[in-house]
Amino acid sequence: MAIIRLSYASLNVTDLGKAEQHYAKVVGLRTTGKTEGRVYMQAPDSQDHHCLILNESASAGLCHFGLKVSAPEDLQEAADKAAAAGLKVEWLKAGDILGQGESVMITLPSTHRINLFHHSEDIGYETGMRDPDPILKNVDGVNPVSHLDHALMVCSNPAETIRFLRDELDFNLSECGTAPDGTLFLGFLSAGNTMHQLAVAPGPDGGLHHIAFYVYDRADLIRRVDLLKHRGVPTLEYGLTRHGVAGVTTTYFFDPSGNRNEFQCGAYETSGASGRVRPINWKPEDLGQATFYYEGSVPEQFYTVVS
Repeated sequence: MAIIRLSYASLNVTDLGKAEQHYAKVVGLRTTGKTEGRVYMQAPDSQDHHCLILNESASAGLCHFGLKVSAPEDLQEAADKAAAAGLKVEWLKAGDILGQGESVMITLPSTHRINLFHHSEDIGYETGMRDPDPILKNVDGVNPVSHLDHALMVCSNPAETIRFLRDELDFNLSECGTAPDGTLFLGFLSAGNTMHQLAVAPGPDGGLHHIAFYVYDRADLIRRVDLLKHRGVPTLEYGLTRHGVAGVTTTYFFDPSGNRNEFQCGAYETSGASGRVRPINWKPEDLGQATFYYEGSVPEQFYTVVS
């Protein structure tokens, strides 16, 4: 089994037009396709068809995550492992998702859905694939984001989902939280060389805490906080801050439907192979420092507000 990366997030939004404007003008994505009730978007520095799907819906939240695998045969292997674990498995035909080949949709123990696929339409970088100018023609106040970096999902029993991702889909567990009795209640997992692409924390089953976009450096992040404030985009009270987990510099804000977004930079690299590196472990009483390093405490809404 070889999952390459978290490829895209598929979000439900209550106003498709406002959501597209947000992810284009605030986040910096480009629209790469549209179907009835659905918009596809991608970061300028990525060649696959999309890193974000927006689905018109009565409520906000997660539809599913897309994970790219390295070979077509990995799809059947993942389907077999999920079926053996008693999880729901559904096959999607090529074209069911725009720009994407055949895929297998797995419902995790947390009730979140992940869609594994191999083929994606190659649309090229926004700067072009021949003699590119590295500066985009239309830069609206800040540099474009680099890529969709990770997502944090919440559920009532994180340990069960963390173990499936680690033991069956071969994600590496880079950092985690354990209760005094040894119960695993928090996990940061990666299929690549950054310290996490998916994270699982306590909360209601099927909940989405945030999706995160990687930016180039701290100076760029500061400019983005300025832009968010200038445009009246709601942010976390702390504004610019830092995590103890991963050590990244970060800010949180919301799209018009209430899905939480993050800009971040500075994550360390780690092995993408499961079990190669021992995970960093956080105790419950140290979660303030783990979550917000400067402040050492977490505002209640950061835990309770999910979509």
